[in-house]
Amino acid sequence: MVSEDTIAALATTPGESAVGVIRLSGPQALAIADEVFRGHTKPSRARDRSVLHGEVVSEDGTSLDEVLLAVMRRPRSFTGEDVVEISCHGGMVAPRLILRRLIECGARLAEPGEFTRRAFLNGKIDLAQAEAVCDIVRAANEKAHRLALRQLKGGLSLRLARIERVLFERLIEVEAEIDFPEEEIDEANRHALMESLDAAGKQLRVLLGTEEKGRYLKNGLEVAIVGRANVGKSSLFNSLIGRERVIVSPLPGTTRDTVDARFNLNGFCLNLHDTAGLGGSDDLIEAEAVRRSLACLDSCDVALVVIDVSEPLSEADRDILREVTKKPHLVVANKIDLPARADLGLLKQPIKVSALRGDGLEVLLEHLKEMAREKIGGLEMDVAVSERHAQCIRQALEALERASQALEGGLSLELIAADLRLALDYIGEITGKKVTSEVLDEIFARFCIGK
Repeated sequence: MVSEDTIAALATTPGESAVGVIRLSGPQALAIADEVFRGHTKPSRARDRSVLHGEVVSEDGTSLDEVLLAVMRRPRSFTGEDVVEISCHGGMVAPRLILRRLIECGARLAEPGEFTRRAFLNGKIDLAQAEAVCDIVRAANEKAHRLALRQLKGGLSLRLARIERVLFERLIEVEAEIDFPEEEIDEANRHALMESLDAAGKQLRVLLGTEEKGRYLKNGLEVAIVGRANVGKSSLFNSLIGRERVIVSPLPGTTRDTVDARFNLNGFCLNLHDTAGLGGSDDLIEAEAVRRSLACLDSCDVALVVIDVSEPLSEADRDILREVTKKPHLVVANKIDLPARADLGLLKQPIKVSALRGDGLEVLLEHLKEMAREKIGGLEMDVAVSERHAQCIRQALEALERASQALEGGLSLELIAADLRLALDYIGEITGKKVTSEVLDEIFARFCIGK
């Protein structure tokens, strides 16, 4: 792809920082850099991958900031185009002044993900690798970061390439049989084709099986803290995240809406949700709060059911325990610092804690960690497909299944070839060999500007 325009954007977050970076890419990148930069060497005359020291100046020659300017010439740059990166002092002023100056000289403000999009369109990376760039930026823990890094290095793409190669070779053989109909496909070739289809299907199913675990690893487990009013849910929430995030009061109904926080538990990301107390109420606001609590409970991966052991077990407690029976959950017997009045023998393996004093929290965290490990499986994963990838794989598997059935039923080779092409097209959607502009727009819209 040959870009007609040159784009520019801040590659670092605005705000107080030691350094700000402005990225420039396109056919006029070096010419624009020549116009704004003052140093011993013009950027257009600098060697590839060299760094120059100087100043960026305004139109009248006034210095905007002292900078380091890096030159990366096409096609060896990230985007495959001429790229200039300007490192200046951080803060709100200097980076924006320099960006404004680049736009004055002919650059256009980059759209979200446009640098990575150009890298894909110029063949520097495939689409699965491009998506990994976004995953690296959004990684919430070290394990998710390592997983995204492996995908950026081509882990998923290499697996798909091996499957594509086999299916393409089988497609060529089938099309050769179609071109020479007098030579019918013999039993040996039919058996080899069936084995190839089965093997490709098995490999795709293995990849498909990584979707759920990968989603948990990337996005974290949704953990809802539920229980009737005033059992100490908010105190437990604050104790788990280690700060006073929620107002705690002895008055029931203090929490009216779901409050969320994310925290890292030994490499596992947990999204914790403090909910309003469950139970009947004639108050419209409290009724809506209960509805939201139930919705959170329904959608969560794990529920923490909090019981106040300083009071007898109520019918509301029993209703909530029945509600979570079919969902992974832990029963948290709170307020053990007070005299016990609840019959703990009625509870299933309760974890005794005092959210106020912190007693038992380590035991609770160990149970949560074990549940996270069960959901995610092994701590190390080679690849994990996204929801988009999984949908493409499902469609490819359906096409392979139709091809297998046609082969077993002795149907036309044209039908088999058509389904093999479809399977290859669906796999190609993952890596970008077969992808529409609408899909690209949707993928790169998730990126931040400057990436």
